[in-house]
Amino acid sequence: MLKYLIRIWVPIAIASTIMMFTIFVVAQQALRQSANDPQIQMAEDSAAVLATGASSYSIVGNTKIDIGKSLAPFLIIYDEAGKVVASTGYLNTQIPVVPSGVLASAKTKTDSRITWQPATSTRLAAVVKYYSGKSSGYVVAARSLREIEIRESSLEFNVGMAWLVLIVVTFVTCLISSCLPIIIHHK
Repeated sequence: MLKYLIRIWVPIAIASTIMMFTIFVVAQQALRQSANDPQIQMAEDSAAVLATGASSYSIVGNTKIDIGKSLAPFLIIYDEAGKVVASTGYLNTQIPVVPSGVLASAKTKTDSRITWQPATSTRLAAVVKYYSGKSSGYVVAARSLREIEIRESSLEFNVGMAWLVLIVVTFVTCLISSCLPIIIHHK
C-alpha cells in the first residue's frame, strides 16, 4: 500500500509544486512590471518635451519629493554628459544618482527599466529614457516599490498556503484511494 501511495502521490506533489511555483512567478512578474507603468508615461512625455528644447525647469518646477518616504513618482533629468540637471526626487536632501552604465544602456535602447536601490531601505522601479533633438540627455522616472513588495509578500504567503493545502488534499485523497481496495476487500 505504501509503495502504491508513494508511486501515485509523489508525481502529483511534484506537479503541484511546479504549478504553484509557476503561478507565483507569473503573478510576481506581473506585479513588478506594472510598477513601471506611471514612469513609462512620465519618462516618454518628459523626454519628448525636452527634445524640443524646453528647459528642465519647465518639467520639474519646484517640486521636491523625499523618495525615502514618499510613494510619489519623481523625475531626474541628466544632460548628454550624464550630469544631473534637475530633479524632483531627493534622498536625505541629495539627488540620488543612477548606477554607472544605466544611462549608456538607455542610449542604445528605446528605454531601460530597472530596479534601483539608492539606499538600503529604498528600492525603486525606474525607467530611463534617452532623448535627442534641439537638446539631448536622459530622463529617469522612478517610484518606490514599497507597496509592490508588500503585495509580493502577500502573494508569496497566499500561494504558499494554497500549495500546502493542495499537497495535504492530494496526499489524503491518494491515501484514501489506496486504502479503499483494502477496506472493500475486508468487508
